[in-house]
Amino acid sequence: LSPEPNSNPAHTPDPPPIAPPQVHHLPWTTPGFDPDCGRMRFSNLLTLHPDSFTSSIADMILGRCCAGCDEPGSLVCSQCTEKLKPRPRLRRSLDLSDISSGLRIPVACSLDYRGCVRHMLYRYKDHRIPQLAWVLSPALRSSIDFVCEYTGFAPHHIAIVILPTRGSTLRRRGFDSLATITHAALRGSGIDQITTPLRDIRATGNTKTLGTIDRQRLASGAFEVINTLPSKPTVIVDDIVTTGATAREAAATLMLAGVHIVALATVAGTP
Repeated sequence: LSPEPNSNPAHTPDPPPIAPPQVHHLPWTTPGFDPDCGRMRFSNLLTLHPDSFTSSIADMILGRCCAGCDEPGSLVCSQCTEKLKPRPRLRRSLDLSDISSGLRIPVACSLDYRGCVRHMLYRYKDHRIPQLAWVLSPALRSSIDFVCEYTGFAPHHIAIVILPTRGSTLRRRGFDSLATITHAALRGSGIDQITTPLRDIRATGNTKTLGTIDRQRLASGAFEVINTLPSKPTVIVDDIVTTGATAREAAATLMLAGVHIVALATVAGTP
């Protein structure tokens, strides 16, 4: 049999779809940058916050620079790499004597929250650069290991509670910065209970410029329990500890719900 004649001789096959434009070799400071392929879809650029879009264009012109000190040439320069080496220590303790007389929860941090560390944490969170989690996570892992040794609990015998991020902050950043660091830090740790059982119910507001008393007032009643609570002795994790007011309120909420809190572990703390 002869093939069926083409009912529309003038028809030609549709042209292949045009690939969306690509911007190659974008600097690491662009949110959504893929370090494996070194490029990002141009359409993604158009969805960024205006400030981030302006920053991205500037980075395209000026080139890659260190997240900690702006030294050109690499994600983290050699000097900042040295300053990011974890040095875990006890910084202070959370006073929970209103729950039980004399009760204090140890707080460990591995970096000083100043200089390049402060700059890098700011860029990681507020410039939305999730790739920096892998640079900062060793400090959190060191703090967790330190409090395990200090309290006498083996890592596989504890649970981790990640302090919650406000919904408005999550929407603005586009990712959970603390959860990202925590999961990177705990790879291969043997810790199998990693939860976020609390919700931050405070009104939206900036606490960075507040003093100790104002932070304590704002932190009061900040959390509610929304998920299953951990059954093991628990270490709370946070990225930065300054006055400790927020962490103390989280610890109090969990303890009153029956959780055994043994320590707070953080990436960095104010000197």
